[in-house]
Amino acid sequence: MKTVIKNLLALSIASIITSQAAHATVPLSDYEYVGYQGQKVAAKKGTFMVPENRAKPNGKQLELTFVKFPTTSKNPGNPIVYLSGGPGGSATGTAKRKRFEMFKQLTQVSDVILFDQRGTGLSNQNRRCTGTQPDLASPTIWQEAVTQVRKDIKDCVTHWQEMGIDLAGYNSKESAADLVALTKALGSKKINLWGISYGSHLAFTTAKYHPQIIDKMVLASLEGLSHTIKSPQRVDDLITQVSDLLASREDTRKKYPTLKADLSQVMQQLKAEPQIVTTRIMGSKELVKVGISDVDIQFTLSYVFLVDPQHLAKLPRIVADMKAGNFAEIGSYVGTIKSRAGSYNPMSVAMDSASGIDKARWQQVLQEAKTSLVGRTTNFPYPDVNDLVPVDDLGDNFRQEITNSTIPSLFVAGTFDGRTLYQSQVELAKGFKNGSVLTVEGGGHNVYMTSPKIGEKVVQFLQGKSIPSQTIQLAALDFE
Repeated sequence: MKTVIKNLLALSIASIITSQAAHATVPLSDYEYVGYQGQKVAAKKGTFMVPENRAKPNGKQLELTFVKFPTTSKNPGNPIVYLSGGPGGSATGTAKRKRFEMFKQLTQVSDVILFDQRGTGLSNQNRRCTGTQPDLASPTIWQEAVTQVRKDIKDCVTHWQEMGIDLAGYNSKESAADLVALTKALGSKKINLWGISYGSHLAFTTAKYHPQIIDKMVLASLEGLSHTIKSPQRVDDLITQVSDLLASREDTRKKYPTLKADLSQVMQQLKAEPQIVTTRIMGSKELVKVGISDVDIQFTLSYVFLVDPQHLAKLPRIVADMKAGNFAEIGSYVGTIKSRAGSYNPMSVAMDSASGIDKARWQQVLQEAKTSLVGRTTNFPYPDVNDLVPVDDLGDNFRQEITNSTIPSLFVAGTFDGRTLYQSQVELAKGFKNGSVLTVEGGGHNVYMTSPKIGEKVVQFLQGKSIPSQTIQLAALDFE
């Protein structure tokens, strides 16, 4: 009998210890968070430790940081954890911009957690590496750009290794495991995931490998597990969509009847005869010479004009200017992109290299790029540098998209998103039985703050209300 009692007591103690471990929390300190207009939040800050590389448990440890906006709800739900895009974006940095209002809005549901992923923001113990900045006055030649960035990445990898950074520890599966550790640090059994762009890629990784920690997901501008490298043809389809829209609208059909054809014509001319103009790059009053090739136009399409509607609205006029021989304004965009090139974040480089691309999709991308107006610039410099980065490719099994998930999910997709294409987002959403799509007609990549209705629907969904798939119509683009 004594032995039985002793064993029961031991089991009881073990159960208590296990229960306490499952609900362990980290100490929080007071932290005054200041928003983009000086708004102040009496927040809390916490840190916890994780292995840099879980394959080396005795290796270096990383200190990860989160900031908590306390809830105003008397009956709060599970914590809402924000996942930034990039990869390389910072949650604590994102909240300092216009999305601050939505961070605050969601506190009426539960605590909002600004989680800086490993290698970002307050969780970043690494340094960027500076490579070679392109010559502003030299028109970009694709193969020369690839050769230069490969040299830069090779040098940067050596630099990062000398600093003791284990790049193999920076991939989406490691970051998903960090979210499991964060859930424990918060003392919660489950968390809600709220993210955008690469943040959705990380959320999908977590949903695939650790679904037990997820209560609900709200994701925008979806990047699937196989979508690190985007489809050039689908980007081209967006240009066609805008061109057809201009040709159909009463206010634009006479002025811009053939946008796509005009853009193609200008790019062919620049391929044969690049331009060098004197202009000002953004943020500077100094006049500089900027070289413009067809490849430079491709970069402006991929990283400026096809990202969000406010830039897209300028494209028809700028194409018309180029057709008329005026390259000063486009030169400003080209020069700005070149001036910001040549700086590399180890986390970003490793994450995108590890997510990779399968052979069949890569061949498809190469084929599409031959005719697409953006070529392969949407994905630059990946996967051209992947072989130089000492990370393990996560593999084709990782890149198999999720199907038949029962996680309640609300997806927000803009129809003018040239980074994560609308058609791709709708396809990804089909893998979630309890998922619905907020189609934002006229929305781009940074879609959350384009309509107050989006925030309202997100709050209602996280409060447990059913939100059916529906369309939110934005104001028509003003191309003038």
